[in-house]
Amino acid sequence: MKDKIIEYLLDNADPSIVLRVKKEILHSCSESEEESLMEKITEQKIVQTILKSQKADGWIGNNFHGSSPKNGAGMYDNMEVGLRYLVEKGFQRDNAYIKRAVDSIVKRAQFDSAYGCKILTLPQDDYSLTAWGLYLSRSSLLIRVGYENMLPAHDFINLKHDIDYSLDCFFNVLNYDDIYEVLDTHRKKLTFKQGMKWPCIYDLRMLAHSNSWKNQSNKTKLVESINKLFEINTLNEMVYSYNNGQYVGPCFAFIGQQMNILQLESNGFSLDCLELFSRCGVINDVAIMKSKYDELLASVNLDLSFNFSFDKKKEFSWSPYFGYALSENWKEDTNVRCDILFRILLIMYYAEQNYGR
Repeated sequence: MKDKIIEYLLDNADPSIVLRVKKEILHSCSESEEESLMEKITEQKIVQTILKSQKADGWIGNNFHGSSPKNGAGMYDNMEVGLRYLVEKGFQRDNAYIKRAVDSIVKRAQFDSAYGCKILTLPQDDYSLTAWGLYLSRSSLLIRVGYENMLPAHDFINLKHDIDYSLDCFFNVLNYDDIYEVLDTHRKKLTFKQGMKWPCIYDLRMLAHSNSWKNQSNKTKLVESINKLFEINTLNEMVYSYNNGQYVGPCFAFIGQQMNILQLESNGFSLDCLELFSRCGVINDVAIMKSKYDELLASVNLDLSFNFSFDKKKEFSWSPYFGYALSENWKEDTNVRCDILFRILLIMYYAEQNYGR
């Protein structure tokens, strides 16, 4: 099936998917092919929206974390989503637009107003709130861009530290047998205990797109942590981080109602999340994920159609937390099929890597 998917994508998919299949899966793309495909990608409407919003200092748009009508920022012409989208479309870390964007992040103060941090009185320690800290989105973005081992020494951005910290957030799950051991209650709302380390979607991204932590010992412990996470996580309530009298929605911490993002216990598939777990090398070793992975593969028919339903409008959209559609639009069924098949291909490819074995 993998060969059929590759052939179909090379014949029918958006230039960005063709480029990534050739480079990421087949490891065979000539300079002239890449240049030709990048010309087509750069001309596309959403890409142009992002590129035209890049300021003289390299910052993309008027916001960092998603859209902000007040600041004149849409969902793509902002730093976090815009930069991630460019990389997903095939822009490489040495591309001029990417380098300028990264440079603008590196040169900013820790809590620069461009990050939009005024909504909370941030603690001096950016790591003190569970699953909520500017370092999470900033570092995971820099790692996704490919700067894990390229970032110069910096006062407050330490990617190696943040990768290890994310790993510790998963490992910390092993210290608990009851979910209420990690929680407090404030005004009838469940909140994480102060300073609690608990994994969220950004921690998962940090690990998925980095390599320094990947060895057999860490992988084995990560598998144990994720298995434990599903054993003890039986809540169906919203869990908050608590700071200075305010309740903060964590960045999809893997707890309570936020677990729904994984869709592992529903009829749907969170393809972007399954891809992240696959990149971490654990999808075949965590029972509930292996079951979902097998279900996903079984849902693809011989003619490469699917036996699962999805919301076109929701699945096509991008945000700080979601996004996998690389086609210009989903009005054509072929585009929908290509985007979904490409994510399935990535999940399959990284599931087969089995690093550390």
